[in-house]
Amino acid sequence: MDQIGQVVELQGKSAVVRVRRTSACGENCASCGGGCTPTSTTLKAVNGLNAKVGDMVKVEMSSGAFVLLAFIGYILPILIAIAAYMVARQLSSDTIVADISAVVALVLTLVVFFVVDKLPKKSTRFSSRIIRILR
Repeated sequence: MDQIGQVVELQGKSAVVRVRRTSACGENCASCGGGCTPTSTTLKAVNGLNAKVGDMVKVEMSSGAFVLLAFIGYILPILIAIAAYMVARQLSSDTIVADISAVVALVLTLVVFFVVDKLPKKSTRFSSRIIRILR
């Protein structure tokens, strides 16, 4: 997955890059009558090309890593909540207990993801990297 963005900050051997969010509408804003405004987000990318603040760059993340992260972030919490609901339903005849168990499992999963995301990363497997400086 490749995206084009602008370097907004340098952090050691990494760069914070602001990229435009893509959406399902195709991003053909000039001919669209939808009235939405394009949004942007930032990502941290390995800066092996020594890009400077203000440079337009092309950033790459492997498609496999992107799909795996999307699965972990979106699908896995739902599967854990469903599993917690089913286990609680087997152990208790009260559906409120099962409902609460599912919500608690979902919240705990998201809290764990948040904490793990804040830990220092030793692997670059899931990292974006700058592959070209455009200007």
